[in-house]
Amino acid sequence: MVATMQRTFVSLLLICFSQAAAAAEAVGQPPTWADINPIVTKHCVMCHSAQGAGKGLRLDSYALAIAGSKDGPVLLPGDPEGSELIRRLKGISTPRMPFLSYPLAEEQIALFVRWVEAGMPEE
Repeated sequence: MVATMQRTFVSLLLICFSQAAAAAEAVGQPPTWADINPIVTKHCVMCHSAQGAGKGLRLDSYALAIAGSKDGPVLLPGDPEGSELIRRLKGISTPRMPFLSYPLAEEQIALFVRWVEAGMPEE
């Protein structure tokens, strides 16, 4: 009886540790456009799409976001501090974005920063 309980306990511990390891591995993956796109769709494309395209910046696709605005790139792979979009999301540059809404949550901005740090992977 005791041996069965010990085996059950050890099995449960192994399951817990394997789940924790899998979760830690998933957290270690850099964000991709698939992680960023829902935020962009909800907070940015109302002004930065074919219909609006403020300053010529379109954010309704990965390729267009990478291309930047008529003034040049707004995202610099590996350089979040130098990326104008990040600076506007943080309120360092003006006008703060999103312009017609509340600022993004800190977690959302941090996700953008990690994405740019990782080189802005599409997938």
